[in-house]
Amino acid sequence: MENWLQTGKTINAVVAQNDEMAIGAYNSIAAAGKQNDIPVVGIDAIADALKSVEDGGLLCTVFQNATAQSQTAIDVAVQAAQGEEVDDWYDVPFELVTSENVADYK
Repeated sequence: MENWLQTGKTINAVVAQNDEMAIGAYNSIAAAGKQNDIPVVGIDAIADALKSVEDGGLLCTVFQNATAQSQTAIDVAVQAAQGEEVDDWYDVPFELVTSENVADYK
């Protein structure tokens, strides 16, 4: 992120693969004084990211409900093992964590 910022090119936003990367990018952006210009989004909803969202750092993070994903996988596996018909696709929606709902994830 530091290198990209030094190029002088416009960066409209950062969407990181995980919260650790998002926090690192945000720290570089804040050190460059551009924290109000470049929104940063993370994925995983780890504690540090939730705190950053709460404090106005990261714009948001995405909670991937591993418990629901695992339970769905187990339920489908049991159904299949019992010879029941199973669907080709099961959706466990990701959940956007913003300053408005971050308290629900802490």
